[in-house]
Amino acid sequence: MTSTGFSRRWIQGIVILAAALVTAFGVGLFMLLRDSLDPLEESASNYLGHLGREDGQAACSAMTRTARAELTATYRAKDCPAAIQAMIEPLTSAEKSELADTDTRYPKASGLTGYVDLGSNPLDLSQLVLKDVDGTWHITDLR
Repeated sequence: MTSTGFSRRWIQGIVILAAALVTAFGVGLFMLLRDSLDPLEESASNYLGHLGREDGQAACSAMTRTARAELTATYRAKDCPAAIQAMIEPLTSAEKSELADTDTRYPKASGLTGYVDLGSNPLDLSQLVLKDVDGTWHITDLR
C-alpha cells in the first residue's frame, strides 16, 4: 500500500467520524431544544396524568389559586383535592387511564398565558389554559 492509499483511508475515516459527531451533536441539541421549548405541553401532560392517577393533591398543586377555588366551588367540595375526586369519580379505570394518556397538541404562549389543545378524552376537555407563575406553567382554566 502506498502512502497515498493510507492517507485517503485516513482522511475518509476522519470525515466519517466528523459526520457522526456532528449528527450526534445535532440530535442532542434538537432534543435539548425540544424539551426546553415545550414546557407548556409538559405541564399540561403532567396535569392530565395526575387526574388520571387520581392524585388530587398533585393536580391541585399544578393549578393556580384562582383555578383551585373555582373548581372547588363548581363541585361544591370542601377543598381542591375533593373537587378533583368529584370530577373524575364517574370515570371507569379505563377512562382514567385514557385521561392520563390524552394527547396534548399545539402548545402556544402569548406573554404569561399559554394554551394547549387536547385530543379526545373522557372529560371532553378541549383545551387547557395555563399561566406562567414565577417561571412555572400552572393550569388556570379547563375548557
